[in-house]
Amino acid sequence: MNGYGSIIFKGTAHIGKGTKIHVQDGATLTLGDNFSISASSQINCYKSISFGRDIQFSWDCLVMDSDTHNIYDERGKRVNDDREIVFGNKIWIGCRCTILKGSIIPNGCVIGACSCVSGKNFEENSIIAGVPAKSLKKIGSWKL
Repeated sequence: MNGYGSIIFKGTAHIGKGTKIHVQDGATLTLGDNFSISASSQINCYKSISFGRDIQFSWDCLVMDSDTHNIYDERGKRVNDDREIVFGNKIWIGCRCTILKGSIIPNGCVIGACSCVSGKNFEENSIIAGVPAKSLKKIGSWKL
């Protein structure tokens, strides 16, 4: 593709020192209001990553909607397509988390430190943690 990727700001955003953001040609990164990502994190957007409002990242996190390379089956068909990532509203992501392609994080969640999130079978208002990450416990709310 020719052209540029898009970053859409839907309000205020804080991007910490050393954070890297890459938006590939034709891809869209959407940051909801009150978005905050701490130092030394990375977002690699090759298709679509969208964040709702009130998102808080800790440090050293990685979000990527692509494997950044292509893998083909024996017939030459690509088997690892890029897949969008969707974050709901009011989500806190602990330090050193990895959020992989195809993930959908529902509203009101806290992602525990060092978790690897892949998939979409998570409960709203829950603590999501582990490798691979799972919804571990329902919560009422969270506050920094």
